[in-house]
Amino acid sequence: MAKDAKHVLWVLAVYALSFICYVPLLLRQSGAIVPGVLLYARYLFILIPASISAIFLVGEGTVKACWFDSFKKISASEIIACIVVALIGVLTTCGFSFWQKTGLFRHAYPSIPSLAASAGYLFIIALAEEMAWRGFLLKRIAAGGKKALAAGVTGMIWAVWHIPMWTIRNSLGLAEVIPLLIWAVLISLVLGMAYFRFENLLSAALLHMLFNICFLAPAKYNNVVLFAGIMICYIFRKYKKGIKEF
Repeated sequence: MAKDAKHVLWVLAVYALSFICYVPLLLRQSGAIVPGVLLYARYLFILIPASISAIFLVGEGTVKACWFDSFKKISASEIIACIVVALIGVLTTCGFSFWQKTGLFRHAYPSIPSLAASAGYLFIIALAEEMAWRGFLLKRIAAGGKKALAAGVTGMIWAVWHIPMWTIRNSLGLAEVIPLLIWAVLISLVLGMAYFRFENLLSAALLHMLFNICFLAPAKYNNVVLFAGIMICYIFRKYKKGIKEF
């Protein structure tokens, strides 16, 4: 089977099975009588991409090359990158909280134990996602070159995958979903380039978790900050490259 056909099959399988996880909840919301146990299917949503990726990798015999070799000790550079993302997130959230006179961190994490529990849970969730989206799909799409484009395409596919969760579970409308789609694509660009730079699923998951933990302002507010940060990094990289060539 051609590589592109495999990518399409993977995406279609992920979308279809992920949506099925929310069908019982959707039926319940529509007034149908659904056994309570079936409502727990929505928690399998997050595991679907990694599970399908595992099936593909086992069939190819490439689990070790694709996943196991991507679990590495986190380097100092990766720690610095995580700290930078965390600081930007905290400053963004605090700035919005000050502007709107609300305590986003206090409401989300009323105590240190609650923050630690959230961080642990979100790291596990992020790791499951990164194994599929960066560790499998992004790596496949980027095999032909153009890493930035691959990160963007992966981000768009990843963003659309979230729609059932946002609309069915969280009952968000179109006006709220669109900024979240943009936010997911921007995060994917950062996670994708970080994965290309370090080739480490652990640091990618840690960055992913920090985005969820530290950026608590509305998506449209976060989008401006993150887009500006990406552009600054891009311009600085181009300038630095130009200096070296000169």
